[in-house]
Amino acid sequence: MKRSAFLALTCIAAFATPLATPLAMAQAPYPTKSVRVLVGYPPGGASDIVARLLSQELSKLNGQAFVVENKPGVGGMLSMSLLAKAPPDGYTLGLGVSGTLTTGPHLQKAKMYDPLTEFQPISMVAKAPMVLLAGPAMKYDSVNALVREAKAKPGEIMLASGAQAFELAAQLFKSKAGVNIGTVQYPGGAQASIDVMAGRVPLMIDTIGAQQENIKAGKLRALAVLDSKRSAVLPDVPTMAESGVIGYEALGWTSLVAPKGTPDAIVNKLNAQVREILAQPEIRAKLMSIAFEPWPGSPAELQRTVASEYARWGDVVKASGMAAQ
Repeated sequence: MKRSAFLALTCIAAFATPLATPLAMAQAPYPTKSVRVLVGYPPGGASDIVARLLSQELSKLNGQAFVVENKPGVGGMLSMSLLAKAPPDGYTLGLGVSGTLTTGPHLQKAKMYDPLTEFQPISMVAKAPMVLLAGPAMKYDSVNALVREAKAKPGEIMLASGAQAFELAAQLFKSKAGVNIGTVQYPGGAQASIDVMAGRVPLMIDTIGAQQENIKAGKLRALAVLDSKRSAVLPDVPTMAESGVIGYEALGWTSLVAPKGTPDAIVNKLNAQVREILAQPEIRAKLMSIAFEPWPGSPAELQRTVASEYARWGDVVKASGMAAQ
């Protein structure tokens, strides 16, 4: 071979090799190794159960382990801050919940992450409707009766709150119903429910799943579901709107998210698989047993939900005067 021809072929090969590498990477199968799923709460809680159920099914579909890693702290936001810093390669995912993406960031002085720009939405997973509850000895048998009593005795009726999300839901209720109700802070919903069931505090807000056994046992009375429609778990309990409090909605939910910049091919594959998983009757039954309702959607739909809910709860925080911690 002539020297000039050899040099020409060498140059072509030198330029061709780098161009072929990204194409090969784009066509590489996913996943080829185990995937971490970060959860911001301790093992055994409702969010952890949802994450493990989803991860188990994703492991089956992909032939690789999707491993839940519990990273509790700062109201679940520690795990999200870790997720925001992870490589956007699809091998670190996170269970994003309403508290860590739309409410909690408004109540932190130190900004841990930007929920609108630092995550790639994959899919909504399930919603966990909240419920307004009264102790069994309380005379309020409806939201209307409660509102009448609260207006007649401003500031006298108290509501037990076991989390910031429930405090915000209470603030929104006060605003929409035009009442002055005080709140008593508790370390969690379990502690709050003890005092409400004992009659020391008349009211509380919690997720249906956390209190469904107490509701079934008659230890707590459900006055209204805080979703825009009735819950399949408590079909006989009216919504706030049906109870006369128009424009009220306070909804908890879980989603699957990734670091910003995760390739579209990975996002779309996982979205399709989440939809497939949530369509299974046995998965729906397992979620419903802990009062979660399957709620799949596109990445764009999840992005819109986060943006609208983040703005709405930011307005509630400002109007309530709640101080960031």
